[in-house]
Amino acid sequence: MRVLLIEDDDTLNRVLLRTLRKEFAVDGFTSPVRALEVFEKGFYDVVVSDIKMPDIAGLAVLKRVKNVSPDTEVLLITGFGTVEESVSAIKQGAYDYILKPVDSYLLISKLKKIKELKTLKQYKSIELENLTIICEDPEMRKVLDLAERVAKTDTTVLITGETGTGKEVVSRFIHSCSDRKDNPFISINCSNIQENLFESEIFGFEKGSFTGAERNRRGFIEMSSGGTFFLDEITEMPLQVQSKFLRFMEEKAYYRIGGERKITVDVRIIAATNKDPEEGVRSGAFREDLYYRLNVFGIHIPPLRTRPGDIEALARCFIRKFGRINPRIKDITGEALLNLQNYSFPGNVRELSNLIERAMIIEKGDRITLESLSYLPFKNPESPLRSLDEVIKDHILRALEANSGDKSRAAELLGIDRSTLYRKLKEYGFM
Repeated sequence: MRVLLIEDDDTLNRVLLRTLRKEFAVDGFTSPVRALEVFEKGFYDVVVSDIKMPDIAGLAVLKRVKNVSPDTEVLLITGFGTVEESVSAIKQGAYDYILKPVDSYLLISKLKKIKELKTLKQYKSIELENLTIICEDPEMRKVLDLAERVAKTDTTVLITGETGTGKEVVSRFIHSCSDRKDNPFISINCSNIQENLFESEIFGFEKGSFTGAERNRRGFIEMSSGGTFFLDEITEMPLQVQSKFLRFMEEKAYYRIGGERKITVDVRIIAATNKDPEEGVRSGAFREDLYYRLNVFGIHIPPLRTRPGDIEALARCFIRKFGRINPRIKDITGEALLNLQNYSFPGNVRELSNLIERAMIIEKGDRITLESLSYLPFKNPESPLRSLDEVIKDHILRALEANSGDKSRAAELLGIDRSTLYRKLKEYGFM
């Protein structure tokens, strides 16, 4: 693997060259201008560049490298004062960053990881514990590229997106691509934990710390040690718990309820929400300092209705996934597919999955037809467009009708939880 090193500090440049040449073919330059001239005439698998240089900044180097050779990876060297800039660089295509003073062994380890990844075939879809990420759509490919890049770091990630878009799937993908993949992945939904139990569930408790505490119990953070702790619907975390969680994120240590021993853990935090966290900050329901601590690296998952190419790929994927239900069905008709692509999918990928599963049960032929999808409020393409609120309202009513008013089954079919369904029913005046 050929490596181009750009470091304007002559001493550090010589030290790194001597170390890296034991493992790789490396050319080193103290002048970024000269280095880029050489780069444009040759081929390099990786560029290792300081981010702060007098002639050309590291971000400009990144841009030039990616314009000339998109497949060349860029690894940035940064001081503590430019970590935020480095995180921004990852979003712009950098592979990772490494802090000064440079740990040579860590740098070699990251370069070896790049070498391994370059030998792997580019993926189009990733199966994770029966959950599938389809990336036919260019925007979804960008999401997965960002997720794969940030996975190589321990940076905190905040994933945003509508209900059912696959926020937990992306978080599991990040975990599976990280060095923590062989350690626990603990997932919770903050909206499903009772407010009076939240602190004890997260941080654990000592025997006798409150009525009913008959033994010591580890919290979710401790269970995640060495791995990843994923908190879905993070904006639903009770306000009184947010301050303690923020302190834990800052110190990487905490006390169990009733405990006197400080517990230190090594855990990566990934949070997600289907709401606007900044609105939560404005309303006072979500701490601003916690929001900024979580939003070091943001990833937004676009809704399914904006990804028609993914709808086709996902539909066929779910047909294969649910093949045991009806082995005769191998495909979907063009008419049914066209109507799926014209549908708004308020429940996103989860709703499509439930819809295909239901169609596999109903369909009598060897392909899913429009008739087996008749539950959906499809419109003629020439009909005037309705507002999204109208579509969702009609959609909920049809789901309730299809399930004889059973709210639990209707929520399952819609791909949302019961609390979301109840909230929507109240919002539209049905309760």
